Amino acid sequence: MRTFREIAEELGLIEFLPSRCGTLYAVPIVKGSPLVMVRHFDNELPPAAVVPYVDLIRACKRWIGQYPELVRLVRIEEPFEVGRDFYARTFHSYYTSLNSYTDTDPEEGVDPPPELTEMRLYLRGALASRPDQQEGVVEKILRRSLLEPSSKTVFSEDIEQFIVVEPRIEPEDVRTWAKQS
Repeated sequence: MRTFREIAEELGLIEFLPSRCGTLYAVPIVKGSPLVMVRHFDNELPPAAVVPYVDLIRACKRWIGQYPELVRLVRIEEPFEVGRDFYARTFHSYYTSLNSYTDTDPEEGVDPPPELTEMRLYLRGALASRPDQQEGVVEKILRRSLLEPSSKTVFSEDIEQFIVVEPRIEPEDVRTWAKQS
């Protein structure tokens, strides 16, 4: 398992965005370079949190996988590498996200795709069941990622799916998950 320092040196990462869950880094955009985003666990969450954080992402994907209607409409990205103090995922470039559909300024807002109403209807139906405590954490994250405005959930017209580039995980979610696991 390599460290953030090793992947940063190899890819020439540059800081993209600080976050409570760890600083995001990206590969400088150069023609032909891979589009990679790396989360370095260097802030509120310690390096040991990388495993429960990634496990939460995978748990969200498994939860969606229980519902064929949602599988058809939602895709959750998984990391392609997990290191000692980081994980790496595909970098997505996009202009609109769930945030775009809630803008109150008519000149700035974007019309949502018809699939948004359908996806949210299916998700609300699935969430109506009583979760156990671990599912409760996952369901809270999915609510934030798919029912609330989110800058990290986008609709791809090419595949007619919402892509959760990164679930809206909070440090408290990771701590709760780690205690329960």
